[in-house]
Formats: sequence, structure tokens, C-alpha cells
Amino acid sequence: MASLEEVLRDKNVGCAVLNSAARVPDQLAIITDETMLNYQQLGLLIQSFATRMQQLGIGEDSVVTLASDDILIVVPVFFACALLGAQWIAFKNYHVFSDLVRPTHWLRGADSKGSPDHPFVSIDQDWANMERGELAVIGHDYLDMPFIYASTSGTTGTPKLLSISQRVLFDRGVAASDDFIERKTVFCSLFPPTANPYIARFVAALQNGATILHSRNFAMWYECGMNHLYGSVAQVSELLGTVLLPSKLPMIHVSGSKCGDGLARHLLQSFDLVIDLYASTETSRSFKNIKYLDESGALHTRGEKLDSEIEIINPQGKPVAPGEVGLVRVRNGYFADHYINSPEVQAKAFRDGWFYSGDFGQWNSEGALQILGRSGDVINRGGIKINALAIDEVLREIDGVVDAMCFEHPSDQGPSALLAFVVYAREQDAAATLEKIRSVCQMRLAAVQIPDRVIPINKVPRAHDGGAQRFRCKDIYLKIIDDLQTQTPTK
Repeated sequence: MASLEEVLRDKNVGCAVLNSAARVPDQLAIITDETMLNYQQLGLLIQSFATRMQQLGIGEDSVVTLASDDILIVVPVFFACALLGAQWIAFKNYHVFSDLVRPTHWLRGADSKGSPDHPFVSIDQDWANMERGELAVIGHDYLDMPFIYASTSGTTGTPKLLSISQRVLFDRGVAASDDFIERKTVFCSLFPPTANPYIARFVAALQNGATILHSRNFAMWYECGMNHLYGSVAQVSELLGTVLLPSKLPMIHVSGSKCGDGLARHLLQSFDLVIDLYASTETSRSFKNIKYLDESGALHTRGEKLDSEIEIINPQGKPVAPGEVGLVRVRNGYFADHYINSPEVQAKAFRDGWFYSGDFGQWNSEGALQILGRSGDVINRGGIKINALAIDEVLREIDGVVDAMCFEHPSDQGPSALLAFVVYAREQDAAATLEKIRSVCQMRLAAVQIPDRVIPINKVPRAHDGGAQRFRCKDIYLKIIDDLQTQTPTK
């Protein structure tokens, strides 16, 4: 065990936030629709939570799970775990990986009932007693041990579990300091606070002295000077897909899957820049595609390198020329190097010091990284391989379509059918939008790419990061058909 002063010098992410509190105590750290905390108050809150958690027996051998989406509970519990050297897993992830991670302590916020099957301890108002005093001692010999357990996208049908150490998390925050600038950046995330994309960003923000705005209230965005918005393609489409903001905000980062040109054009009516961010839980943020309009109104996509190396390679492992399609691989000084539950996938994904993402891509003339799809996005239709992601993008660019996903429906009588789920912006305009879909598909898609049937749906299946869960579509479709048959009276 070491003193607080000693640990402040290392890469403990909890201590990094306490350093920010000492450096910019008056700066606002977290703003919600109901309240706000400056860095001094947040630092005291984290230490108060850590003291209470230490009294519960939480320390370096502990695994803590939290059931809550309250940002004012998630953040202090998370950084208190860091100070105590405990490991962290969100309760939502524990459900998926209960056979791999065994929590020793169960915490829940007032916004969650937890589960009657587990011994949850409720976090009440007394936890926020900032007069409790400073934490006396803090562990320090665990910076390279697992800290958070994170689930990667379930786009392949098998969610994968990986661990991220405090040292890696700290280094990712340093790498993101150009986005999270002290006293300047005010960022808002559309992800829930226990989702890894939000965790990675609130760590970077608070480590670097920036401000978190936890609100979906547009008026709050303007009032608080929000200048960075983050969300997946699905989240952004749902919240902003049919909305024009009253005046332009500086920047929106879209991640999880490719931001299509149709969505980008719409967003550029409300934001000065659209950043199509290439990122993953394994590597953190890796590359920026910056979408903007020139003076004539033409859309451009310009690539911006970050501190990661990215290569697009052919089957022989050699980099391809611009315009050629290949497999994307990434490496940096802080990427995760293994999966806990998927040794076969791990062997393919982590090789020779690189992370192989499974994405197919190419470089365009402006140095942008164009992702063309994943192996799971390739549909073999009667011997012809088609890129399902490209069809999704054509559909999503149609006015009146909020989201779309095509999928294969096998047939015993011949080639598989190609179906498409579509989320309409306005149900009353569904018939007119369907005519647009048919017309656009005839103009822009080859015959083999045109969906045989378009099925309206309230929400297409996506992972938390926006990635397509195409493997779920067939079962959802069969359930829809079964429900319709059940509702139809027999004669």
C-alpha cells in the first residue's frame, strides 16, 4: 500500500482525476439536467465513495459490479475502484459473462433494482457525504492487472470479453488529449455511462480537465457550450436523423459503423464538422474521417491520422495501393492483446503485434479510410457475394428512412432471399417512402443487390456501439411472421 501522494505520480486513473481536481478545482466536471459538480466537488465525492467502499471490504482482490446508469453514481464508483485497486464490470456485461467474471461486491444505484439473486448494496445519499474525509491509503501494485472488463461488439453472434488495465486506460486518455482540452472541451455522449465508449471518453475528459455534459436536452447543449457530441450511427440517427438544430454546433463524432454520406449531409446542417471515427474497444480511437462541405456544397471526406498505425493489406500481408481493397489492421501502444473467452478468434485478431479488425477497407484520394464491410457483412446470394453494409447505406440515405439493415433468409427451394428491415421516420409516410426505396434501389443497386422484400420495423438489431447484429435478423423476421399468423383468424 502507498500514500495518496505516492500514487498521484503513477498512472492510476482515479488519481489522475484527483490531479485534475487539484489543478482546476473550480472548473465544471459534470453537468446534468438537474445539477453540476466542479472538479473539487467531484474529487471529494470520489474519495467519499472510496472510503465507503473500503469499509465494505473492497480492495485489491475485489471485483465490483454496478447496476446503474446514473452518471453521478457511475463515475465516482468507477474511479473509487481505481483508487482501491479493485476490478470493475458493469452489471449489464456481467449477465453475458457470468461464467467468466465472479464479482465479490454488488452495488446498485437508486435507478436500478439490481437483482434478487445477488446481494446488492444500495448506494444512498449518505455515500455523497463529502465531509467523510480523505482516503488514508491506496494500492499501487496493480496498474498492469485487469481493471475493467469490457464486452466487444456482438456483431459476430458471440460477444467477446477483454480486460483493460489502468495503465492502458491512462495512456488512451493521454492520446485523446487533443480532443479533451482542459477548460475548453464540453462533451456529451449518447451512449449509456456504463458502456465502454462512454467510459473511455469520461476517463479521457476528467483526466484532462474537460467537462462532461450528461444531457439530451438540446437547449442544455447550447446553454452549456457543448462542442463535442459522441454517438453511434444508430443513436445519432434516432436522435438527430430527422431534426435540424436551431444553429450549428462545432462537432459531432460518429462511431460504431460507417457514417454514410446521406446521414453526414444531414448532420452538416447542424454541425460544422462530422467526424466519422474509426475506433474499437480493442484499440480505442484509431483514425478520423472528417466530413465537410466545400463552398459549392459538395461533400468531402478527408483522412486525419492519429497516433495509431493503420495498414490495409492483401492476403499476402502486404500493404495495398490507394483505391485497392484489403483487410484493415491497427497497432498502437495501448491496444488490448487478447480475449478472455475466445481463443480461436483471438488467434486471428491479434497477430504479429497487430490487431486485425475483420474490416475490409480502402484509402481514398484524400487519405480517408473507407470501411467497406466486415466478413459478417458479406452475403453469398446464389454464388454471388454482395456487401450487405453497402446496401444498408443506400437505404439509410433515402429521405424518410431512419435506419435499415438487409439480411439473408435461406430458402430450401433455391437461392437465399435478400430481405431488408427499414425504420421509417414517419409511419404515416411509409407508403411514399417505400416507393422511394424501390426507385432508388433500381437506380443505384445491381439486380442481385435489390432486396426481395422490405419489412417495416421499429428498431433494427444493433450492438451498443452501433454495429450490425445481422445474425439476429432472421429470428426477428420469423417472429414477426409467426405473430402475424397468430393474429390472423382462421376461416
